[in-house]
Amino acid sequence: MASSTPKRPRKPSPRKKPAPQGTWWKPLTLGILGFILLCLAIEYYKEGGRLAFFRHKVEEATNTNSLTKFSPSGFEIVGLDISHHNRQIDWKQVKAQKIAFSFIKATEGITHQDRYFARHWKQAKKHDVLRGAYHFFLPARDAEKQARNFLDRVKLEAGDLPPVLDVEVTNHQPDEEIRAGVQLWLDMVEEEYNIKPIIYTNYAFYEKHLAGHFDDYPLWVAHYSPENNHVLANHNWVFWQHTENGKLKGVKGNLDLNVFKGTMEDLYNMCYEPDSL
Repeated sequence: MASSTPKRPRKPSPRKKPAPQGTWWKPLTLGILGFILLCLAIEYYKEGGRLAFFRHKVEEATNTNSLTKFSPSGFEIVGLDISHHNRQIDWKQVKAQKIAFSFIKATEGITHQDRYFARHWKQAKKHDVLRGAYHFFLPARDAEKQARNFLDRVKLEAGDLPPVLDVEVTNHQPDEEIRAGVQLWLDMVEEEYNIKPIIYTNYAFYEKHLAGHFDDYPLWVAHYSPENNHVLANHNWVFWQHTENGKLKGVKGNLDLNVFKGTMEDLYNMCYEPDSL
């Protein structure tokens, strides 16, 4: 007798969930939000837009693309000075802001050579910005070796600005030793290039340690107090570094800005011209 196999009960097929109703508002909301963001972006980036002031604040906070007006009045020729602290420079933008000259750190002490000097030195000339090189002087180190360090690194070409000696620290040396070392460096560099170097220092250091001893040399003085500009009136300075917090398009971060006392012709006349053979 054949046995019958009991049939398994079928599982009920799952019901299809009905399509959600009322989701039409999601794409509409996203579209509206996108339109609002687009309008805000236009106002943010458009010069004179309602949000342009906020963009300027952001640029100022990040030290990019913000131009500081040159505070001293009555000076037509402006320039900057730089070192390894100013790594990336867009020289095309710098030149477009009527920067006429640049002083570039080359050396310090008896061995240190600025690692960005060669790049800045080449690019300044390429973009027709008058260039000059400076040495940071350490009075406690051998002055002759410091001059050699500078001369080994810097090769002036026709049209370059005179070499610069940056003297602003004492290294706990007496004034007589400082002045003797400064004079030795100046003599060696002048003998090499047959042009008087420029002395850079700040106003207080000059008054305390150098005044009356190097009057035959062009003076580049740092002085950052506009309300006391009268103290410079009776000094025979040629360059004035008026801020260390300047900003230029094409240079990230703060930098030193300067003015030249004279015309562009006067500045050209200061430049190095090698002796004809």
